[in-house]
Amino acid sequence: MKTLTFVWKGAAALLLLLTLGCDVLNQEPPASLTPEETFSTPDRIEKAALGMYDALQNPEFLGGRALIYSDVRSDDTDPSPYFNPIASFSALANDIQITNGWTGGYRTIYAANFFLQNFEPNAGLVSAELGAQYRGEAKFIRALTMFHLVNLFAQPYNFTPDASHLGIPIQLTAPNAASAYEASQRLSRSSVRDVYTQIVSDLTDAVNGLPSSYDDPDFANVARATKGAAQALLSRVYLYQGNYAQAATLASSVIGSGLYALNPDPATTFLPPYNTPESIFSVAMNTSDNPNTNNAIGQHYSPTGRGDITISPYVAIPTSQFPTDDKRRTNLVTVSSNIPYTGKYKTTGDWVPIVRYPEVLLNRAEALAKTTGRTQEAVDLLNQVRNRSKGAGTPAYTLGSFTDAPALINAILLERRLELAFEGHRYYDLLRNRLPIPAHSTTPTIPYGDNRVVLPIPQVDLQNNPNLAQNPGY
Repeated sequence: MKTLTFVWKGAAALLLLLTLGCDVLNQEPPASLTPEETFSTPDRIEKAALGMYDALQNPEFLGGRALIYSDVRSDDTDPSPYFNPIASFSALANDIQITNGWTGGYRTIYAANFFLQNFEPNAGLVSAELGAQYRGEAKFIRALTMFHLVNLFAQPYNFTPDASHLGIPIQLTAPNAASAYEASQRLSRSSVRDVYTQIVSDLTDAVNGLPSSYDDPDFANVARATKGAAQALLSRVYLYQGNYAQAATLASSVIGSGLYALNPDPATTFLPPYNTPESIFSVAMNTSDNPNTNNAIGQHYSPTGRGDITISPYVAIPTSQFPTDDKRRTNLVTVSSNIPYTGKYKTTGDWVPIVRYPEVLLNRAEALAKTTGRTQEAVDLLNQVRNRSKGAGTPAYTLGSFTDAPALINAILLERRLELAFEGHRYYDLLRNRLPIPAHSTTPTIPYGDNRVVLPIPQVDLQNNPNLAQNPGY
């Protein structure tokens, strides 16, 4: 199974990442150590933990492209020549970008599994509190990666009444050269329900083990997993499941912590040093610690880079919904040669935003609207995000602005579209609400449930593992 064989081929390189001299942004030349040596002292264990974040930077996955692969299929971008098969819903199972994305995601999962597997025999070298933190970091990274994989390669959770449709293989071990090719490692695809169960379990453990903050507020509070990051991501997972009561509760925990706040200007979040109170978790990058500058999210979205992705459909949202003086138009859209681009990403050193505080506010607003209906709290939460960016001439929402709960939900979904654009949300927001992908540019409407809304399982993996099943239509 290539899900396993490729990760073992990369295990030697991964071991180098998880050794001396690794940190998230500044890597020194690593030493070649055995797993036993790598986890032999508290200092080496700490460096191994930081090495997992280097794996999270995978250039084919959460180094940026996992977000891109959803956004280029949404109704906010123009057809992207570089990502054309994915963007035009015409990709085949032998597509190299899809194959690399699947491989990149499982490489990151391997890194987390490798840490967990080799840390446990040496857990006594650190305090119980620090051990819980390290486990929480590994499980957060594994859950985050698994969440993106299952949403890229499987239909949304509510596609079947019990989420019994095919998801992805659940890989929880890091096989070595001797075990990687055993029959037991030829994993089949678990149901989406079981994948989400594993994600929830990992994030629940992470919430219980992670600190609320680190002693490095200028960096680690955003670049390393925290309790707030795990709670916020778990809120999103519950929202995607349709477990709205739990989504609201987890969002409330993040809001109530008092650790996070909106910036006065939405553009501030996307500027160095990327560590404002609005950012809850990001994949840290810089120009010298970027796994592949050609794959950087800023390279694809910025006209000063490759500029592969333009945003005419986003700019074309009617001004009745997206006024001309909204700060997300004036401060977060840039025009080059009369072509609009997002202003969120400008360089190859831009951090990749994974969880931001506005999402948490909107998660709770949506969850409340879908459980308790049209309430003042939901409207207030919506206004917190909207009022930060709306122009002076645009009135704030009131309870009377909405005739019923569906009208409020539609306003929340619109706000998510405006606020979280190009951060990997819009496409999934449509699918989890059982909505079609609207026609945009030259792309026709893609109905909800269409086989094309999910990516194919890579052909090479199917050939190497007879237990894998392909998605319908490929």
